[in-house]
Amino acid sequence: MTYSLFSLFIFVLFSAASLSSHSFDTVEVGKTPFYQKVFSQITYVKKLKITDNISKNPINNQILKVYDSQKKHIGYIRNIETTTGCDSACLPVVFTLFYDKDQSLIKLLSKPGLTKKYHAKFTEKDYQKLALILMLNPKVFNKVKEPTEMVDIISGATKSEFQNDVVKNAAYTSLRVNLYNQDTLKILKTLNSSPEK
Repeated sequence: MTYSLFSLFIFVLFSAASLSSHSFDTVEVGKTPFYQKVFSQITYVKKLKITDNISKNPINNQILKVYDSQKKHIGYIRNIETTTGCDSACLPVVFTLFYDKDQSLIKLLSKPGLTKKYHAKFTEKDYQKLALILMLNPKVFNKVKEPTEMVDIISGATKSEFQNDVVKNAAYTSLRVNLYNQDTLKILKTLNSSPEK
């Protein structure tokens, strides 16, 4: 009898932990207006633990599953804080990827703004070019092992073979953002192939 009660206690404890890890949370204070630029109906999120497969210092280990006020699933959000992947004086690369419930990228936003060579801010045209890059996933990126391979070692200019597939003066950032988008798409496919808990 004692063994049965102990087993029941463990089962209840495990079930409660399992449920709490997949419970609905309200959106983090201060982030709602930013998220509402894409998901105007955002009310709840579920925090999904994932692996950051891109950064050497993997801190981007969460995807938010987004719900409206009726707790209807409307999409996904992944916040990214990373580097360009090289050991230069580049500023951090901070951006948010928004996906619809069918795992298609809707938009990229950056609260602090993305930057190019010499810390110049991205223009609206640069963001449009980046959106095109994310949509096309240029094959030329597949041969890049280190971001520094994309630029001339002497002048720092983007090599001609990459120029059509990157934002001008932002080869490293273009590559890094694309890598995170492709990684997120793979993760979302994996998440959606497993049953909802």
